[in-house]
Amino acid sequence: MNNRLRGILYGIASILVLMFFCSLIIAMFVKFTDLSSTTLTWTTFIASILVLMIGGFIAGRKTFHKGWLTGLLTGAIYVFGVMFYQFLAYDYWLADRQATYFLIFLIAAITGSMFGVNFSKNES
Repeated sequence: MNNRLRGILYGIASILVLMFFCSLIIAMFVKFTDLSSTTLTWTTFIASILVLMIGGFIAGRKTFHKGWLTGLLTGAIYVFGVMFYQFLAYDYWLADRQATYFLIFLIAAITGSMFGVNFSKNES
């Protein structure tokens, strides 16, 4: 299998697993604490950025070159997956400020992937 495809698959898989665990932790906080709506919004946004950066890092580390492209593809697959889910579940593509959020998610995945490529080169 191509290194880039393998890296992207590892990145997407790690994003899905980490999103599941972050959702579980945030759900526990909502259940057992008194989080405000603003705090919950920012918490989920920051957790999403970190998870996408970690997923991009893992994808870039498996790829060894062109981290920006690997991160872009990893982030784009995630963003299109979310948009497809929204279309099927809620019958709309983008909400109010969601395009900005998706752009930030793409930048996070690209940044993480570039760090991952450079980290793997330093370690070899």
